[in-house]
Amino acid sequence: MFKLELSLKRIQTFIFEVPRLKAMLGANAIVGETMRHELPKLLQGKGAPLPWPNLRYNCPEDPLTGTDDPDNPVDLYKQGILARDGGHFIAVFEEESAAKEFLKKAEEKIAAALPGVLYEAKISVFPPEKDEKRSAKEPKKPKETHFLDLPVLQVCQETGKGPASRQGEKKTWQSSSVIYRFKQGKKFYEGGTKDIVGLMRPLLYPEQKIEKDLENLAARGYLALIHADGNGIGKRYTTRQSKWEKEPLAHGTPFDRLIAKEAYGEAFFHSMRVAVRRSVVDALKNTFPEQKDVPPYDILMLGGDDLLLVCRADYALQFAIHYATELKKYKLADGDPLDVAIGIAIAKHRYPLNRLHELAESLASSAKKLSRAYPEEKASVIDWQVVTQSWFQGVAEARQQSEQVTYQLQDGKKETLLLTGRPYRVLGEKESLESLYEAAGTLDGAARSALRSLRRACEQGRLAGEMVFKKFPESVQTVLRNKLWDEDPKYPDVYLTRALDIIGIREITHLGKKRNGQ
Repeated sequence: MFKLELSLKRIQTFIFEVPRLKAMLGANAIVGETMRHELPKLLQGKGAPLPWPNLRYNCPEDPLTGTDDPDNPVDLYKQGILARDGGHFIAVFEEESAAKEFLKKAEEKIAAALPGVLYEAKISVFPPEKDEKRSAKEPKKPKETHFLDLPVLQVCQETGKGPASRQGEKKTWQSSSVIYRFKQGKKFYEGGTKDIVGLMRPLLYPEQKIEKDLENLAARGYLALIHADGNGIGKRYTTRQSKWEKEPLAHGTPFDRLIAKEAYGEAFFHSMRVAVRRSVVDALKNTFPEQKDVPPYDILMLGGDDLLLVCRADYALQFAIHYATELKKYKLADGDPLDVAIGIAIAKHRYPLNRLHELAESLASSAKKLSRAYPEEKASVIDWQVVTQSWFQGVAEARQQSEQVTYQLQDGKKETLLLTGRPYRVLGEKESLESLYEAAGTLDGAARSALRSLRRACEQGRLAGEMVFKKFPESVQTVLRNKLWDEDPKYPDVYLTRALDIIGIREITHLGKKRNGQ
């Protein structure tokens, strides 16, 4: 037998290439339909059927159950498909010629539906031979099919690259790829796509319309882009597979053991996908309990352990707390729940969404550093940033410039004050987003201008900050006192204030409310 592995790269870049909501939703639908629906259709019964072993593992109720295209590994194995989610497609064939023929058709499909997307492909003997050298997947250059109409020298005005085919609805010249994205976006709005979000639409948007305009979604104010993905997934998978030999299924013929081991690994990923889908559905219900005709959010991507969601800014942190809370309820196949790294980038609704996405990714990476620093805790982590200027540099550079002040005291010594404790754990009673969010909720009676003055004072040093703090009402001092200064014994001249994070969270929870009449 022969195994074909095909993996898409930079999917999120493809989704954000055209920074218009309809096109982004259409791009996500194209990716999902291509990998989960179109490629399996190309098999046409030529995949080598594989038996699914008698394998039991933790898995919550899947929101995809009962849809036109459920996530059922047992049925997929019968078609010779080992995986088709998370941008990966893996299938097994009896003959190498059949695998090569399928790959050729798959490449044509990807070139037509996902132009410009980089992917990797590999065909190998299955089971692998003992003397076979482990070979890397072969990178494939992006391909794009164009049916060029006049004017052939007109560049696509949506992406700034590639030839345009015709003018779109807003009289901008568009390439055939962009036209297809808008077409699929319209189909998504009508409930006709078979990607994960499209299939789950009744649960993700219960009896509601989907917002088609970012300005309306943000109530003409601030919006948030939320990027979340799992922590240490590769390491968890490797650790689980290393325990395979101790499983009762690790017996029988070499081929039976190999199939059972593949299924053992897929069980982990399947339980992860289901936990993510279940948690997203329930987190949305808890964050947006009041049903509106058009909800203030849109899901741009949902697959594997990845989530991309855009929503009105004042809901973003609350959603992160609910999402992490729901994930803790479900143990995956390896016995532990999924913890994630969340990055939330907040800006005015006119801010370029592709730049906001880049920032959200960087913030999630920043949060992952906290997760790696305390691997034994296995906690979801988060970092967030409000962008007010037209351009935002890297997270680390910006924090060093604007969230850290060094000044000289009267005795000549230098002191450094850190104005934020980000990133944080999402949940927990101490030093977490959850605890800070709760504290911020108790400041509703305080004057916002007075609270903001603490930031300006802290930029001058601790002494100035303490002078302003003492002018606050006792109720405010009670909330902020324990968060005002943290000192690390290892660095006696460095202080950290979390009080400004509490005040910042309070500001975020008020973004958009005035414009929305709340």
